[in-house]
Amino acid sequence: MQSQNSSEFIREMLQMQSALNVATNGAEWRSGLTQLGKTIDWRRCIYMETAELIDSYPWKHWKSVDAAVDEENVRVELVDIWHFILSLALEKFEIDQAAELLIAALDAASQKDAVDRDSQLMQKIAMHEAMMTVALQTDPVDEDYLVKLLGCFFDSCAVAALDFAQLYQLYMAKNVLNKFRQDHGYKEGTYIKVWDGKEDNVVMFEIIREMSNFSGDKLYQHLKLAYTQLD
Repeated sequence: MQSQNSSEFIREMLQMQSALNVATNGAEWRSGLTQLGKTIDWRRCIYMETAELIDSYPWKHWKSVDAAVDEENVRVELVDIWHFILSLALEKFEIDQAAELLIAALDAASQKDAVDRDSQLMQKIAMHEAMMTVALQTDPVDEDYLVKLLGCFFDSCAVAALDFAQLYQLYMAKNVLNKFRQDHGYKEGTYIKVWDGKEDNVVMFEIIREMSNFSGDKLYQHLKLAYTQLD
């Protein structure tokens, strides 16, 4: 993906994330509170999602020791984490400055040596845990902090073989799913997340794989059709 396109896509994602946060949490979400007075903590979101990502690896010595890595779920969790990193950047910086920081971090990541994807399981997990470690820090969210967090995030993407083009497409798809959830009672607790034994994330990926050309509107309509057919 050309760097010019990457810049455009980062700005597009920041704008979409800002709109999603307003729709989900209210116009004053940057204050750290939703319109219902609920505390927003993007860093907690990041380290909790990272823990879920790590659970996609068969790291437990007492359970499913021969299981395969759930690589698809690793990528799903990375996209969720990306939502929260975008939100953290938007909370602390104006959109133009946030875009500059993200673009610089992406360029820096592209200059790094390729990650050895054949490295040992615990080495891969340690790279993801580095992101969790940064998210757990209580340092102020300044430029240096965000650059450090972004560096860890892009390292995690490299471990998972998730390039920026894929991240962009999956982000756009997940944004559609998030809107679909909100439109169908997610905040109220009435939304059904498991569709005939599959999480809606999984259904979304299955739909995308069947699409010759990705379209947010088409994805939404496919999700709506599948949802209305649930028992």
